Amino acid sequence: MAGRSVATADTSATGEPIEVRENARVPVTMTATRELDHLKVELEFAGLRWWVVHDEPTEGTTWTRVVDMGEYSDYGVGLYKIVASTSGQGFSCTGSALIDVQGGSPLRTVAGLAGLGLAIVGGLGLLWVLFRGPAGAPLVGAILGVLLGAGVAVLLQEYAVVYPTLAAAIIALGGGAVLGMLFGLFGTRGRPRY
Repeated sequence: MAGRSVATADTSATGEPIEVRENARVPVTMTATRELDHLKVELEFAGLRWWVVHDEPTEGTTWTRVVDMGEYSDYGVGLYKIVASTSGQGFSCTGSALIDVQGGSPLRTVAGLAGLGLAIVGGLGLLWVLFRGPAGAPLVGAILGVLLGAGVAVLLQEYAVVYPTLAAAIIALGGGAVLGMLFGLFGTRGRPRY
């Protein structure tokens, strides 16, 4: 991808991504020693493959396309994992790469605005739970903490700080839930009960 081999690419939360510009046309090539009959390319986020970019039959031992990043960068910039799966007569193979879509402001993309919205709702909600929340607010705090954690995880991804692997997503959401529960417990401690 973009002239780099992904055979040994590190796709961990802090792996070194392939850098591409938001409006670049990026060459992608897959090669096998035997005839290919099908290729599927998907985007993965938090361990879930959620967007199929390409899924169709193919022929030959090499598949080459130029990907127009401009078709995708309005939805988000930052770190993404691309997973390509091929199959042929009696074999299958999967390769993945971490890419960093650069050049755009995360706060002008759908994902960036969604992350910011979640972080604001979760953060303001936790402050409400801490200072004004009802008695027994740990559950409400946990839910708001999950929203905050999700928003922060998306913003970190959009700003290319951390790619949200499944483990990183669990830490962000779980950490938010624990923080929210603590806010709920602390905010209700010592309040007079009527």
